[in-house]
Amino acid sequence: MTDRELKRSIARGIAWVGLASSLVAVSDIVALALILNFWVSAREYGEVSVVVTLFSVLQLGAELGLPAAIVGRDDPDEDRLSTIFWAGLLAGAALYALVWLAAPLIARVHGAPVVGTLFRVVGVILVIRPLYTTHGALLRRGLRFQEFSTIRMVANAGELVAKVGSAIAGAGAWCFVIGAIAREATYAIFMQLRMRWRPRRVLRLHLIAPDLRFGMRSTGGDLLLHLYANIDYQVVSYAFGTTAVGLYRAAKELVLEPVRFVSNVVAVVAFPTFARLRGNPAAVTEQYVAFTRQNLAIVLVLLSNVVVAAGDVLGVLLGAPYAAAASAARVLAIVGVLRALSHLGPPFLDGLGRPDLSLRYHVTATLVLIAMFVVATHLGEGFFAMSVAWAVGYPIAFALLSYMVFSHLELGPLAYLRRIARLVLCVAIAAGAGFAVHLAAGDLRPGIRLALEAGTVVGLGLTLLGIYEGFSPRAIARSLRG
Repeated sequence: MTDRELKRSIARGIAWVGLASSLVAVSDIVALALILNFWVSAREYGEVSVVVTLFSVLQLGAELGLPAAIVGRDDPDEDRLSTIFWAGLLAGAALYALVWLAAPLIARVHGAPVVGTLFRVVGVILVIRPLYTTHGALLRRGLRFQEFSTIRMVANAGELVAKVGSAIAGAGAWCFVIGAIAREATYAIFMQLRMRWRPRRVLRLHLIAPDLRFGMRSTGGDLLLHLYANIDYQVVSYAFGTTAVGLYRAAKELVLEPVRFVSNVVAVVAFPTFARLRGNPAAVTEQYVAFTRQNLAIVLVLLSNVVVAAGDVLGVLLGAPYAAAASAARVLAIVGVLRALSHLGPPFLDGLGRPDLSLRYHVTATLVLIAMFVVATHLGEGFFAMSVAWAVGYPIAFALLSYMVFSHLELGPLAYLRRIARLVLCVAIAAGAGFAVHLAAGDLRPGIRLALEAGTVVGLGLTLLGIYEGFSPRAIARSLRG
């Protein structure tokens, strides 16, 4: 692949992953708004949250880092690929057996018997997921992001129908479980249909020993990321109860979930891209700046809406009780900016062959944040203290990650900031205008006020970004066409 073809492939990959992520994010928000307004209480949402938020860690653990090895190592032969597939399937089944045994203990810790049953049923995804992870890794290795993203949109549509449909039918909090299983089953079917690869009847574990070493170093950081990004739900449940978890998760997901969705657009493409550019430091630096700008353009607009109108967003979308989490959401929005920037660091370091540095960052973040979460339970501020814990603890880990990233870039921190300053200024102007609307529209109904606030921030922000930074619908459509 020539440099020009690679750049075109990267741009097209970002556009397609971005389209898929946007549709997933919008449909998730719509589904959550409907479900929490009409069919599920904050307590029920908290009960299911302490379960489903554990499974991002368990899923990565079951993968053993092998999908990352497929993407990042030399071309795998058929016997290695087949062994990776069967090893992943066995690991998923073994971990599900542990989940089944641990379910009663989890239920006792949280003081809710239904949590144990939820834990066992959600665990089925550990058996389904290995059926397609090898296929998905092969698509990503080949930079086939249009196909990967199309499948993601289909899987999300399946989840949306199953989740909302079961909620309407009276499933209560179980609708989130039904939706998750439907999503994984859809992935398994369509990944195998699109990536027409079938494993041989080969299981030679010695063939994948280097893959395991590479994968665990690369994915070990992701494992810790999901641990510290979700352990706070367990802490809140244990210290303040499941209703508090429902309110806290609403605030956190309002901020950090959109950040994760948008940042994942870049992160998915970044790892294989930096792996290909590894021998060209100048190209690596330029691509890192480009990825940063693409990431921040959307994230900053989203976070500006939260800062300006957190109470209206939570109250209008999810229901009046959730407006109580507005202060926590605003504090988390500050953290969200750093989280958006940090999502690019690990795939950058991994792509350059330094997963050990990514792991060092994640270990630091895990230790610091868990310590902050424990301290927060003694501050007497309820779940709001957990958002303060994020704001105090996460900048420490971010500072370490920034140091490691800039030591591998042909660009200093000040020069980097100059490259993104105009973009930040465009969004800051839009946020200021949105805040002025917020003050002027204080006596209006929340729904009308939110429409005016969000319309100002998003409309003005995207207009300025289109004029001064080139982020226009026409440019995105051109990238999608390739």
